[in-house]
Amino acid sequence: MKNTYVSIFKMQFKGELQYRAKAISGIATQFFWGIMYIYLYMAFMSSDTIDGFTITQMASYIWLGQAFFALRYPGMHKDAGYEITNGNICYKFTRPINLYNQWYTEYLGEKLASTLLRFLPIIIISILLPTKYSLSMPANFTAFILFLISLIIGGLLCVAISMYSVYLTFITLSPKGTTTIVATIANLLGGAIIPIPLMPTSIQSILNFLPFRYISDLPFRIYIGNIGISDGLVQIAISIVWLIIIIVSGKLLIKNALKKTIIQGG
Repeated sequence: MKNTYVSIFKMQFKGELQYRAKAISGIATQFFWGIMYIYLYMAFMSSDTIDGFTITQMASYIWLGQAFFALRYPGMHKDAGYEITNGNICYKFTRPINLYNQWYTEYLGEKLASTLLRFLPIIIISILLPTKYSLSMPANFTAFILFLISLIIGGLLCVAISMYSVYLTFITLSPKGTTTIVATIANLLGGAIIPIPLMPTSIQSILNFLPFRYISDLPFRIYIGNIGISDGLVQIAISIVWLIIIIVSGKLLIKNALKKTIIQGG
């Protein structure tokens, strides 16, 4: 059965790699948004540092967010919503495969391929910009390793949260609406729209207890040195716990939704 999911992942991964024109337009879009966000937050930052978060760190935070945009943006696999709304999901019931695992694997392959096509050009360009606006090097080697670990966990967590969009589609039959709601909540509460260090302390204390910050805020702040090594290790452990909780709860919700599925009144 594991080989089945590996094959699904490879097929989706290779298929997404063919969309090079989409990747080029995505690179241009992310670069534009990166520049815009940097200038916007510079205007809001009255000094070079806010609670230990410097302008240089802010620029790196933004560029990492744009480089790994595809990996941190919740959505839904393109076929899942279509299958649910048009009734083709009935064919899935005849196959000896877990639907949650299939959709999760397909969407993970799609996101990883999209990330690989986009991230390197953005990283290279952002490093070459003037110092104040550029992507800086990692705080240290250990921070870079923890960044990679937390980024991987964050990507898995992002896909797990995206599966809630699939569950809500069973209820609303509106894939676009549900993905918009889930993505907006995750991005707003996870620091993708406004970096969490720039938010009021009272709000940060709430967001620190939610799973959304572990998608991108944690790995990016470890990279720039805003979160130390020891604290980073603790937060990575917490993110793993959140990942397990969200996957298990997502599986239970979708399993329950599948039991109540009615296709064309049948």
